[in-house]
Amino acid sequence: MSKRFVTHDTMVIERRYPASPERVFAAWADQSAKAVWMLGAEDDFDPEGYRLDFRVGGSEWIKGEAAGDVYTYDARYDDIVENERIVYCYYMLRDDVRLSSSVTSVEFRADGEGTHLVLTEHGMYLDGEDKPDLRLQGITAQLDALSGWLEKNGSA
Repeated sequence: MSKRFVTHDTMVIERRYPASPERVFAAWADQSAKAVWMLGAEDDFDPEGYRLDFRVGGSEWIKGEAAGDVYTYDARYDDIVENERIVYCYYMLRDDVRLSSSVTSVEFRADGEGTHLVLTEHGMYLDGEDKPDLRLQGITAQLDALSGWLEKNGSA
């Protein structure tokens, strides 16, 4: 009998940022900005490399070490509507073990003078190597770091 299995999960995370949708979207589209808030969310993560090719058909790739393991994030952008939405698929590895595969959308909705961001992720967690609650913690930390980045770098 196989010990292989898939745990499915859908999470929806909503945030309100006191910055325009254009400003919040730009923080996702710019490699130097995203490197700060996305990679800075985990203090023990030491990236070997980070690449962002932000366009439909483009990719994002991160490889780095945490707690003695090497993690790889490999994403492909399937849809981008400037200042409105991003859709991407990604998988994650720990060393050579595939942890998960996910499809994610990020929506940027005008909310007064700010932005209501809605991130929806459909995750498939493989063979118990990763868990939805751990992914939720990681993405929550990144979105919190985005808030700090926007505050530090101006909301306009």
